[in-house]
Amino acid sequence: MKLSVFTVATPDLTPVELIGAAKEAGLEGIEWRYTTVPDNVKGEAPTFWRNNLCTIDPGTGIEQLQQLNVEVERAGMTTAALTPYLKAGDVEGTERAMKHAKALGAKSIRIGVPRYDRSENYNELFEIGIRYFHEVQELSKQYGIKGLVETHHVTIAPSASLAYNLVSRFDPEHIGVLYDPGNMVHEGYENYRMGMELLGDYLAHVHVKNAGWFRSENGEWQCRWMPFTEGAVNWKQVLADLKSVGYAGWYGVEDFSGFYDSRAMLREYASWFRGLAEED
Repeated sequence: MKLSVFTVATPDLTPVELIGAAKEAGLEGIEWRYTTVPDNVKGEAPTFWRNNLCTIDPGTGIEQLQQLNVEVERAGMTTAALTPYLKAGDVEGTERAMKHAKALGAKSIRIGVPRYDRSENYNELFEIGIRYFHEVQELSKQYGIKGLVETHHVTIAPSASLAYNLVSRFDPEHIGVLYDPGNMVHEGYENYRMGMELLGDYLAHVHVKNAGWFRSENGEWQCRWMPFTEGAVNWKQVLADLKSVGYAGWYGVEDFSGFYDSRAMLREYASWFRGLAEED
């Protein structure tokens, strides 16, 4: 079992601090958050999606990235992935991310998927995605970096089956799926094992978090992030289903509950998840 952390979940740690904390917790891999932190938020307290200190800027030089990878390897770990926030069709940004992933020693990046908010027809968005994925596949062949489609709410790939619908015409050596059951609480839940069986060789990476539904004060149902040990995702069942399909890839934590501080979250995750796996 290979445990990693997506650094969006550790916003108060610098990359060097994160490497030490992840090693101390017993993790083997790091998935680097890759985007620009705007200057106007850098004075704020660290948060997941704004002033995140554990973020690699796309303007970072290749030599700096290679040196960061040296630090990762020196700690006995691996750069599991580079995780940008690409838009579908951004071929230039995708190529830049693949170059940087290669410098970091990563084997995959997250690629863009069209958003779905009822303002555009699914079929038109699907064609945009397919055209983009053809470009991604060629870049993957060139750089040796796999492009991953994340199951994510408010996109045209919220479920395993809709993600499969996007990737199925491509080579799983170059295009795969990042399976995220926590996101699928918000939108896209399907029987876990059925979705994994459908994905087959496209199942390339797993994110670990949790969420649940609650009534707001005005009576509306809302989905909120929860600690990974709670919520609607039955992680014991997910692990059993992943085992049934022979999954042997990374399990990357990205807890957004705010229940733990970053260092405690990494320790609790490693202890809980390995313990869960040993219960079989």
